[in-house]
Amino acid sequence: MRPMDKAAYIELKRKRLDAVVTYKKETTCFNCYWIKENCRCHLIKPFDTEIRFVILMHFKEAKKEKLGTGRICRATLRNSEIIIGIDFTRNEEVNALIRDPRNDCRVMYPGRKSLDVSKDDVSPLLETKKSGRRLVIFLVDGTWQCAKKMMRQSLNIRSLPRIGFTASHESIFYIKEQPAAYCLSTLESIHFFLSEADRRGVERLPGRPQDNLIVVFKSMIDFMVKCALDPSRSSYRGSKTGYSPRETRKKRKPSAMRSIVLPD
Repeated sequence: MRPMDKAAYIELKRKRLDAVVTYKKETTCFNCYWIKENCRCHLIKPFDTEIRFVILMHFKEAKKEKLGTGRICRATLRNSEIIIGIDFTRNEEVNALIRDPRNDCRVMYPGRKSLDVSKDDVSPLLETKKSGRRLVIFLVDGTWQCAKKMMRQSLNIRSLPRIGFTASHESIFYIKEQPAAYCLSTLESIHFFLSEADRRGVERLPGRPQDNLIVVFKSMIDFMVKCALDPSRSSYRGSKTGYSPRETRKKRKPSAMRSIVLPD
């Protein structure tokens, strides 16, 4: 076999290197857990609230739903935190908040006895504010079935008074199918609750800084739809199913739908 001369060897090596596909190393934003290239943190405008929000995030939401709204809320609301788990009955962070006599702890979850900040008497909340105690709102962040399981198992959270609101619109998270008209994402729930709490005097938010949550949320949804419609990439969920408008999707029959809310 005839030995290859140096020039031919260098040319062959160059061609092989040119044929190698190189990938850009992706870096993660640990504020929202998006890839930095697609990060929406430049849109976030953090603001203060008198109410303390504690987002109880299901393990699945924390590990799989990297684009979940809970982390956007945490990045936007300075007076908030995320605690990950399923059963919080023995969670020391949660129990310390509940035991603290300076806190008035409630869980944002539907129920017959839930205090509706949109239309019910909010004098208990105003009295909490007047007395100098802090209103602490726990939110269960996960799919509705996961949230139901978390409520069932977390006896300490389940025993808290429930608080909620009457939504005036359906979820704008149209890339996902909600199980019922009243079901909103964690971000939408916080946004609507803050707006109603401000209107009723429970919170004070001049200039409506809470609307920034929706600005970031809409940007996130637009990006998800763009990914889902791009045939050269998988959807934001990692599948190839693409995206279909809400009005074209097959609706579930109400009779076939299981109860998604744990009764109080």
